[in-house]
Amino acid sequence: MPFTMNSHFILGGIALISSLLSGCIFVGDYDDYYEPVPKALTYEVCYSSTDCLPGDYCEELAIPADLYSDYVNAICTFQCFDDLDCPPSEFNLLPGACVDHAFLGARAPARICVERCQIDADCDVAAGFGCEVIAGERLCVPIR
Repeated sequence: MPFTMNSHFILGGIALISSLLSGCIFVGDYDDYYEPVPKALTYEVCYSSTDCLPGDYCEELAIPADLYSDYVNAICTFQCFDDLDCPPSEFNLLPGACVDHAFLGARAPARICVERCQIDADCDVAAGFGCEVIAGERLCVPIR
């Protein structure tokens, strides 16, 4: 019985499905273990400073600053002297802004880098950030 192209595909499909259903686990050359490493870039949402890359720390932002409990979220950032210290956003490619943290709910005076924006879509909307005018700058900040 000569094989046709269709029968080759059928036999190949049966072999693939059989190997998937067999329960075999293919193990690589490397040890399989979890190594927690920082994954959040500057301006990305974080839960602790261990989420951030070296040199960044996880900082809470609160809007409005005087109520501190309305809209709070945290990003990986660092202290700065002026806008030139702040890198551009990896997400929207806009330059970062060095903003006095007092406008963002700080307990101690400091200036931190914050992501600039033009519209809400420039921010991580899914994580609760939107584009608002703060201290004369359009910044990605926590919103409802």
